[in-house]
Amino acid sequence: MAAKEKPTPTQYFDPIDAALVHTNDLDWIDTGTGNQFKVLRISKETGAWSALIKAPAGQVNAPHTHLGPADFYVFTGGFDYRGGSAKAGDWVYEPAGAVHEATTHPVDTVYLANVYGPVAFHGKDGAFAGILDWRAVQAMMDAAAKKKKR
Repeated sequence: MAAKEKPTPTQYFDPIDAALVHTNDLDWIDTGTGNQFKVLRISKETGAWSALIKAPAGQVNAPHTHLGPADFYVFTGGFDYRGGSAKAGDWVYEPAGAVHEATTHPVDTVYLANVYGPVAFHGKDGAFAGILDWRAVQAMMDAAAKKKKR
């Protein structure tokens, strides 16, 4: 009898990309912006991605525009954004085109983000200074995996 294999963090069940993700088996990935991600899924076909996001108290996410819709569910903590304050148990929907000033996290926060298109971050002059899309999220994952192998 073969030894029982430890399950991988993501187990795929069929060829259309259905997945069960064991989030406790995933490491937090440092985004370089103060947040940490546990990436749950990336769709190269649609550009959508899902991640658990951990933001420490005092974290400020730069002003940005949602080029595609997104929704968020707050597990712990909370954040203040253009629509008000979201706290644990709240769900937030942002349509494509929603423009944000900075989003602040007054307390340690963990939330689920389902992002259905790119997010364009604004520079000091208000122009788009950077894009967070599935390719950037994949690059973050690849860099973290490479660093872990060292």
